[in-house]
Amino acid sequence: MLAHLSIHQFALVEQLELEFNKGMAVITGETGAGKSILLDALGLTLGQRADAAMVRRGADKAEVCASFYPTPNARHWLRSRDLPDEEDQILLRRVVSSEGRSRGYINGRPASANDLKEISRHLIEVHSQHAHQHLLEKDTPRQVLDSYAGLQPLAKTTAGLFQNWQQASKRLQRLQEESGEIQAQRQLLSYQVEELRELALAETELDELELEHKRLANAESMLLDGQHALSATNGGDHSDNGAAQLAYAALQQLDRIDDDHPVLQEARELLQQANIMLEEAGSSLNRYLEQVDINPHRLQQVEQRLSDIFSMARKHQIQPHLLYEHWQQQEAALAELSMSDEDIEQLVLEVGELQLSYRQQAEQLSQQRHAAAQRMDEDICSHFEAMSLGRARFETRIDPLAEHEHNKHGIDHIQFMVQTNPGMPSGPLGKVASGGELSRISLAIQVVTAATSDISCMIFDEVDVGIGGGTAERVGRLMRSLGERGQVMCVTHQPQVAAQAHQHFMVSKIAGDDYTHTRIQELSGKQRVREVARMLGGVDITNSTLSHAEEMLSLAKQLAI
Repeated sequence: MLAHLSIHQFALVEQLELEFNKGMAVITGETGAGKSILLDALGLTLGQRADAAMVRRGADKAEVCASFYPTPNARHWLRSRDLPDEEDQILLRRVVSSEGRSRGYINGRPASANDLKEISRHLIEVHSQHAHQHLLEKDTPRQVLDSYAGLQPLAKTTAGLFQNWQQASKRLQRLQEESGEIQAQRQLLSYQVEELRELALAETELDELELEHKRLANAESMLLDGQHALSATNGGDHSDNGAAQLAYAALQQLDRIDDDHPVLQEARELLQQANIMLEEAGSSLNRYLEQVDINPHRLQQVEQRLSDIFSMARKHQIQPHLLYEHWQQQEAALAELSMSDEDIEQLVLEVGELQLSYRQQAEQLSQQRHAAAQRMDEDICSHFEAMSLGRARFETRIDPLAEHEHNKHGIDHIQFMVQTNPGMPSGPLGKVASGGELSRISLAIQVVTAATSDISCMIFDEVDVGIGGGTAERVGRLMRSLGERGQVMCVTHQPQVAAQAHQHFMVSKIAGDDYTHTRIQELSGKQRVREVARMLGGVDITNSTLSHAEEMLSLAKQLAI
């Protein structure tokens, strides 16, 4: 239920704070006063498109906040997205800059426009004045019936089974149609993969071979250079010219100097360290030289192996270092193409099982639709007398689809049929009903579906266009009865509807020489009487009109008791 709406610098509204109660609320005002501004502002918090024109002239941004009492589904939605839901209300907020950029928030957390749309589906329903046009669309009867009967979860499961069945069927068809081409591809891939298998290249083998080849090819020069380095380090067995011997000799010379000068002591320590490091370097060089292997036979083996690898890479037109990855990809492709006849037979069985599961679920959905359609038709027809359609008959016709027409929505063709005159055959709603009849039938459908909805807040935007007199009064009573179970907001031009409301808001436009702004105020007492009188009598409000307005408001209260 909508609890509070705050509008700041939006269109012609400077600042507005509105509190809403349970029950029926109406929004009235002169044509062009800006009644749509209120719904546009609310729509902004519900995720509708934002643009710079929404920002009041001269302002840098527009801001709209709407507070709702949460529904269980809305709380579940918040928890599923790790959004805070500890508060008593859910706050939806939208800010639009003068450049047209917008930011959304849910309970203070940043949210996208799509997030606002998703959560709003659990908080509020909006029935527009053009709903009767929507009734003529092909899928609308199915959507209305499933919504009325609460069949959306079952319909969603049916759609999922249909999708699985179709995907498996397409895969089977593709494999069967392309069997000749697949066989040719399989033969080519088998030959290529067999070559790669014979090569048996390891994942890191190429890098290891190249490193080994470098060592084997340069073994002689590496051995000679290493020996020279070793001789320069320790001078060899019969030489005192190695760096280690020279450092040791220098250290002995310093030891003869009888002086503890700090600089001299530092020199001694450095020579001692150098001597130790040179000895360790000599040991490392010895170990290295022991490992240097001049092995022409192994060099020949490595070169042959590298040649085989490079030749295979050229044959497959790929870089040598990518050859192993290419081999694995070819193996995977061959496995995909190597489906045996048994595998295809298994897929045939799978397709049959999926089709059976879909058919069983679709038949269950169809049975529940048939059962619900009769109840819905009775509920809709029960409102026809109140809308001056007492002799009309409404029927939701459900016909079976041909097997090749089965789809994700099930196995039913659903359409709305109507008989507006006794003795005349019924026909499709869009072809038989006149414009006025279509508008009133649409309103009856909306009232019925709204009554079965788990959403406690509903908005009717001028859905009573085209009716008046006693019909409008009865429509107002229907709206009021809906409001008794939750919250109904109605934008209306009909005084008979406005008189039935528990809460009344009036929209007016105030224009000066340099400014124009829209004002929305809650009416009570004489203010409300005068507004209903204006709706009854136009510009000149007489005592008779005022008396008529008072009588209408009084009668509405008496009927509600």
